[in-house]
Amino acid sequence: MKKDLPTLIFNGKCLSMVDGIEYDWIVVTDEKISDAGSGDEYKKYLQKADTIIDAKGGTVLPGFIDSHFHVVQAALNSRSLDLSKARSFRDIGALVSEAAKASPKKNIRGIGLDAQNLKEARLPDRTVIDKYCKDAPVFINSVEYQTSVLNTYALLYYKIPFTLEGIDFDENQVPTGIITHYANVLLRENVLRSIPNSTRMETVNEFLDSVVQKGITTVNAMEGGRLYCDKDAEFIYESTGKLAIDIALFYSTMDIMKIKEMQLSRIGGCLYVDGTFGARTSALSFEYNDCPGNVGGLNFTQKEMNQFVRECYANKLQLALYTIGDRAIEQALTAHEYALDKTGNTGLRHRLEHVELPTLDHIRRAKKLGLVFSMSPTYEYIWGGPDKLYHERLGENYKRTNPFNQIIREGVVICGGSDCDVTPADPLLGIHSAVNHPVEAHRVSVYEAIKMFTCNGAYSIFEEDKKGTLEVGKLADMVILDRDILSTKANKIKDIKVMTTIKSGRILYNKLS
Repeated sequence: MKKDLPTLIFNGKCLSMVDGIEYDWIVVTDEKISDAGSGDEYKKYLQKADTIIDAKGGTVLPGFIDSHFHVVQAALNSRSLDLSKARSFRDIGALVSEAAKASPKKNIRGIGLDAQNLKEARLPDRTVIDKYCKDAPVFINSVEYQTSVLNTYALLYYKIPFTLEGIDFDENQVPTGIITHYANVLLRENVLRSIPNSTRMETVNEFLDSVVQKGITTVNAMEGGRLYCDKDAEFIYESTGKLAIDIALFYSTMDIMKIKEMQLSRIGGCLYVDGTFGARTSALSFEYNDCPGNVGGLNFTQKEMNQFVRECYANKLQLALYTIGDRAIEQALTAHEYALDKTGNTGLRHRLEHVELPTLDHIRRAKKLGLVFSMSPTYEYIWGGPDKLYHERLGENYKRTNPFNQIIREGVVICGGSDCDVTPADPLLGIHSAVNHPVEAHRVSVYEAIKMFTCNGAYSIFEEDKKGTLEVGKLADMVILDRDILSTKANKIKDIKVMTTIKSGRILYNKLS
């Protein structure tokens, strides 16, 4: 596109995401939307436009905003050994063997391993992996990163002290190669810090090509901290403006002075108040259905959480806390109430990430506090409903997870994220998942689901004045879909394809002639 010459998009169902307003056509000049309307008025631009795109009756939406995304890790993982399709130890072994043959003596990093998918119904230990590779380090991450599996070579290679919390031992007090808790944190930090930034830049740029093809124009990057690597956060900070799409950095640290020195306005993202359902570490008010006596655990005392949240309020930093279980949500809300009482500072749009098991009381208190719920609808598509992980772990309490409809009815803003690459970077799958929640009472309309990944996403990072809706004067961040999403059958939304992605007026991806 030539500077100052407009781009015309016509023959589309353009959802502005403002009060139900729709257009038939939109004009982009430089970085912004310069005109929009209905009917044949677009014809006055036919001779002026440098680029003309026929949307062919498809939906035109604001560019998708993914509100919870591990950018660097997802990029690095795209070059790792994908074990998400493994259904048995034999499957894992075949993939590891193939990788070992392709790159002899090289480190093998496996990702996406989910014990619920394995016929053995558990993770393999080092003796299993040794059968397939024993002369190079094999380092495997579970799908939610809470557990790592090492072969014997890697157990010695990575030099993790066996005295750390999280080293699993067999009946002979020999390490099994299964690593959790603090030992896993240290292990992942050591591995990830050794990766040079040149590799980060190369892989991130390559990975963002696939992200753009899903219509994503802005991501909230949850970088650094527990289970990840501060070097990732520093890389994203230094790469501001150098990447194809907008990246809003959430630095997962509790070092407030560091955040202030970096002149960032937000802190957190993956500050783990608790853990995951999969690893049975989310803090629950009831016992895990498949592990009597276990209710998960909190990573902070209430006093510690109160003090930290108060300091964030006092320094006027937007805070994002990772909360999954109901006890974690309770602790976070109590800390916010304490901090608000002590400082009186409002309007910071603090966020709770994932917030999967809120009660009605939690939701109403969050509304009073002005909190935003940053949620991951695709969790329900993958793990929700009867006979899946949530039912296995939570019993009948699976019916309480991710009550999107109730949250919206109570007036709490939900922004949607993928938690990529825990689940795919695919907003349309997220929209599908919110509309088709396994529990009917928790389902939302297609329009409300779209809001999660557009205008609500912009609101959650204080960028609603420039993106998230299709309005004259706003950034031309847009996505064109291959059909009318509002008339598509609910169970077919995930099959909708992105045809075009435009970021700040630049066409980054286009399959339309």
